[in-house]
Amino acid sequence: MTYYVVCPDCGYKLLKAGNGSNIEIYCPKCKAKLLISISDDKVLIQKAADKV
Repeated sequence: MTYYVVCPDCGYKLLKAGNGSNIEIYCPKCKAKLLISISDDKVLIQKAADKV
């Protein structure tokens, strides 16, 4: 099964992914850095801290 993932801040549709996916992505609309993990039919979206 595949899932559409949207940004929790602005609602922009980011990508489509399936079980076992681990993705790090920047939202092109609001520039938030997100860590996305999909496992056991659960989608977990976390904001990543930018290290400068």
